[in-house]
Amino acid sequence: MSTLDSEPTALHDLKLAVLAELAIAGQPERTDGVPLDELLFDRVDADRYELCLHCLLDAVVALERR
Repeated sequence: MSTLDSEPTALHDLKLAVLAELAIAGQPERTDGVPLDELLFDRVDADRYELCLHCLLDAVVALERR
């Protein structure tokens, strides 16, 4: 199989992986009553990560359309 033949499959697989990660990243974390020093993530970093996933998804969709 050539690279050109596998490109749509690779893009589709990447799109599915990004969508799955977005589903996980978009779930609200239960942080009620947890002290800030015990949180395992920084909310700003989590928001930035989700934004980057959306950008990656947009890039994959753009490549699929070409």
